[in-house]
Amino acid sequence: MGNFFNYIIAFASAIGGLLFGYEIGLIDQVLGMQNFAITFGIKHYNEAGLLVDTEQAKDIKGNVTFTFLLGCTVGAVIVSIMADILGRKRSILVGGFAFAVGGLLQALTGSIELFYFGRVVSGLGIGVLSMCVPLYISETAPTAVRGRMITVQQLMITIGILLAALVNLAIRNSQEQVNATEKQGSEPEWRIAWGMQVVPGVILVFLMFFMPYSPRWLEDRNRHAEAVNALSKIRSADENSAAIQAEYKEIKEGVEFERSIGNATWSELLKPGIINRVLIGVTLQFFQQWTGINVILYYASDLFTAMGFPYETASKSLNIVNSFVNVVGTLPGMYLIERIGRRKLLIFGGLGMSLSHYLVCLFIGLSKTGNASLNLGALIFVYVFILCFSSTWGPVVWVYQSEIFPLRIRAKGTGIATFSNWSMNAVIAKVTPIIIDAISFKFYLIFGSTCLVMSLFCVSFVPETMGKSLEEMDELFGKVNVHEVESQKKN
Repeated sequence: MGNFFNYIIAFASAIGGLLFGYEIGLIDQVLGMQNFAITFGIKHYNEAGLLVDTEQAKDIKGNVTFTFLLGCTVGAVIVSIMADILGRKRSILVGGFAFAVGGLLQALTGSIELFYFGRVVSGLGIGVLSMCVPLYISETAPTAVRGRMITVQQLMITIGILLAALVNLAIRNSQEQVNATEKQGSEPEWRIAWGMQVVPGVILVFLMFFMPYSPRWLEDRNRHAEAVNALSKIRSADENSAAIQAEYKEIKEGVEFERSIGNATWSELLKPGIINRVLIGVTLQFFQQWTGINVILYYASDLFTAMGFPYETASKSLNIVNSFVNVVGTLPGMYLIERIGRRKLLIFGGLGMSLSHYLVCLFIGLSKTGNASLNLGALIFVYVFILCFSSTWGPVVWVYQSEIFPLRIRAKGTGIATFSNWSMNAVIAKVTPIIIDAISFKFYLIFGSTCLVMSLFCVSFVPETMGKSLEEMDELFGKVNVHEVESQKKN
């Protein structure tokens, strides 16, 4: 029963991942909706009556993406402080509320300025949730299944992407039935697509009201009785049971040790025993974006079309299959993370993704010599790449960063790592179209090589955390020297 309630906590809080996934899957398709493009100045009818891009079309599309990522990046920084002050639970409530408000603004407005503002607000919510959800789950989950429970967030992200793809398909099919003489089509459709974001946001806020606070955060705030009570509820066991008292004692001793070191400051992230964790967390999040996953997810329809598949097939059926494979691929990762560990998944996942990228490039190159059927090979290995990512680097990076930092700086450390993720996300979104224009399908070689470097990094610098309690991470990564800290205080 203890694990059952823990899974309820994980799935309730991981609705934040569903919001993120829905956003990823939605944006590309909505930007192509006729009425949306006309409403916000992306397209207009020329003198010949043809629907064409406006001069500012590229800027507007870029701004739609940039404003969201700007909000995400700022949200990741804000939550580094907010998660300690308000707590993990309340921070998730704030993130869910912000996302719902932003989604409502985007669905109802006809002003491009207000739409941009809604994008920033939604991004703030996602930035908060992307860091705080795995952090909250890590602090409430039992050690033996902590990794599996945190991967629930990745599962919900993939479900959100699939949901958005299905919603987009339904909307596009509906638009195709609109009378061809109606230039703008049915206006409510794109508003419905944006407005549907509000529903899971409201559900997240509602459910989180009934979820417990993190026992570790409560103990850090000297709310001892509440910490024991929250722990007993989470584990579905009596407060006075030996198991609850033993776990609480470990948590309490961990908090007391950290207090003996002193109050957490940003400068502590640079101290021996901590800076190595910061560098690992930041580097893993950096590499996660350079796997090429967001290129595949953001531009799937265009990439499949470039392989030689008809646009209708690429943007509908192949895109749906891509999203479905992403969901299915998460499941083996959820099982293996507590069987073979985080490190092996990262190493073998990187190798699998590297090989997939190289083979996609090879098959596309060979198909251009006259055998178009080889494009099917390229398509298959795109799906293999998705499987490798969703079962390894997709969930494991979030698991790893949420469990390696000491409690006193856990929010700051995970916030910095999450900032690395979102800032690289923005860079990828900006440079990918430029790279593809310059070297065409050979861009797969760049990501293939990056994935190979990622595996080598994990072999050399990433220790295994499976089976370790959060309080045991200091033994794995090295403790801060208490005497050194006290000496620095006196000076």
